Amino acid sequence: MGLGIISIEYVGTYALCDFIISNGHDGSCPFVLSDIEIILSPILALFIFSLITYKMRDEIFQSWWRFARIWAPISTVFILLTPSYTHNWMFPIVKGNVALLLSVIFIIVSLVKITLAYRSKR
Repeated sequence: MGLGIISIEYVGTYALCDFIISNGHDGSCPFVLSDIEIILSPILALFIFSLITYKMRDEIFQSWWRFARIWAPISTVFILLTPSYTHNWMFPIVKGNVALLLSVIFIIVSLVKITLAYRSKR
């Protein structure tokens, strides 16, 4: 996923920004890149997990799928309940931080669950 974001930044910086600047919109380039990155980030994560689960045995996939079906609504509720802005300077808990933390936890737990299920079925 990091490589995909880096490639989006590279293409956006050297191709898209040149096009935007040449059309007279000097200040809007970072906003366009940010919008593209936000739109494509879930697609990149979905692509990585589809590669992992493509040749997976059905019982391993079903084990992971039971976890993912529970995790997605719970993380969505936590993200929606988290405030957008905070005045806490030491530990700012905002939507972006919660979404990033829950995504990292989901990826780690998913990989551990898939690995353990794969080893137990061997």
